[in-house]
Amino acid sequence: MKLVAETVNTEPESNIETLVVSSAHLEFLGQLAHEINPDMPMAFAGAHVVRTLLERFEESGIDLTAARSEEELTRIAARELRRR
Repeated sequence: MKLVAETVNTEPESNIETLVVSSAHLEFLGQLAHEINPDMPMAFAGAHVVRTLLERFEESGIDLTAARSEEELTRIAARELRRR
């Protein structure tokens, strides 16, 4: 985890991102997290996998900000990962 300094804005603004995951996806993420770390409590498993994926993409330098849909995001990520 990185510590990031940011300017404090006094206007009401949220820096919280919301990720909506279906129950099937949440179950898959839980299984994946268990494979990565069997000692991970299931209450944190899905969030841990999502956070790990986001951190790895950030570290890779792959720019996903141009994506306008989930499909486009997937296409950009897959293309860039194949190039590496």
